[in-house]
Amino acid sequence: MNPSPSEGSLSGCEQHPQPVRWIDRLSPALAGLLVQVGATVATGALYGLATMAALEAPLACWVFVQAALAVLLATAAGQARWWIVMHSVFVPAALLLDRLSPPSWMYLAGTALLALTNGNAMRERVPLFLTSRAARERLLALLPEDRPIRFIDVGCGFGGVVASVGRERPTLECLGLETAWLPYLVSRLRCALSPNQATVARRDLWLHDLTCADVVYAYLSPVPMERLWRKIIAEMRPGALFISNSFAVPGVDALASLPVDDATGSVLYVYRLPGAGGLSVAHDAIAAPIAVSSAACS
Repeated sequence: MNPSPSEGSLSGCEQHPQPVRWIDRLSPALAGLLVQVGATVATGALYGLATMAALEAPLACWVFVQAALAVLLATAAGQARWWIVMHSVFVPAALLLDRLSPPSWMYLAGTALLALTNGNAMRERVPLFLTSRAARERLLALLPEDRPIRFIDVGCGFGGVVASVGRERPTLECLGLETAWLPYLVSRLRCALSPNQATVARRDLWLHDLTCADVVYAYLSPVPMERLWRKIIAEMRPGALFISNSFAVPGVDALASLPVDDATGSVLYVYRLPGAGGLSVAHDAIAAPIAVSSAACS
């Protein structure tokens, strides 16, 4: 008998361990610093060779060379795409700021804004991603309209998903978890002012118990997916759903992969925990739209 998709997903997780890259053993800030130092040293060496050969080039050319080398090093090291973008603009932006000479308070304000919105990016390699309207609509189509569910968004950002689910679907619980201060305050205010049944808590997802959740939604980054999957299979009930926006669980077969027509080309990866025994009608109602959506995409 062939294993079901959900059964195969668990076995796949065990049979295909992902190698740990050296870059993942370092803190994101240290890894980024090493890439920048390496690219700068290599650029300096090239500049020295060019000087010995009596070749002259404008400063903008060497800035471009440094940025290109940083992108190549970051790509070779397997850093996330958003880190690669940062490497590509870091030195050009620094040169531009030096030329413009903005007031010192702007540097402090920019640093504070980054810390308030993307604090998790430095600690857990999870930047602030915002779920598009099209992705929210696709997600809502997977949730039942006639059965209340317990829904948790682990990393809710500015609260768009939990506000939509709490407003559009019956829920026994609709909870958003967020630790970055500015997104948390915005999502808390957003849910308080709009007619929905959602709540937001400033809480670390690793410390929150997922036992009672029927559906867990995440839009994080590739880095924590394996750890999050281990937490999900350890805590969530048989038949429960895990839906990840854009980032699949490494080595695990999704029950469905649903493309979203938005600017970033999002994909909703749907996973269902194995075990049919004791499933409630609510779980079956949640799973039913997935089969329809999967058939429509095939």
